[in-house]
Amino acid sequence: MCFSMKSPMQIYVDHNLPGCSGCRICEKMCALNHEKKYNPAYSRIKVFQFYPGPIDVPIVCQYCEDRPCVAACPTGALIYDTNNFQMKVDENNCTGCRACNQACTNSGRGGCITFNPSSGMAQICDLCGGNPKCAKYCPSDTLHFLAMSRFSKRLAKPAKLIASRIADQFYPVKKEID
Repeated sequence: MCFSMKSPMQIYVDHNLPGCSGCRICEKMCALNHEKKYNPAYSRIKVFQFYPGPIDVPIVCQYCEDRPCVAACPTGALIYDTNNFQMKVDENNCTGCRACNQACTNSGRGGCITFNPSSGMAQICDLCGGNPKCAKYCPSDTLHFLAMSRFSKRLAKPAKLIASRIADQFYPVKKEID
């Protein structure tokens, strides 16, 4: 489903079980769309696996309103395009310093910025111009593309924290009975 980019949009990740199956089709389709490579190392979305479970957690940019990643970029290479409501990387200015991803992580977010394994430059979800392949091809219907939530910063959590919450819900610690 293709949406108009006339308003801010985001990829919403449904972190309820049953959820992500860990198939990593989202990673492969993202890499294929952006880099013409069927290699998840080139993806702008990452799936992390935790135990007990396994619990698979996809992490992708949630387009936080305060954008700590943009503010942290020392060269101005990371840009939020207010006309198209998309994050972009100016490849002429990106040094691959990783300050953007560190700022995302230090702000308690998911650390969703990836780095191209060939060039070392930052990669961030650009919503595929309004037709994100990760959401389109997600067989478990875990990824959705919809209007920007006012809770985007709350949704942008580290994969380990999300997995821990899921584990607590579905694998509770049993209390011993005397």
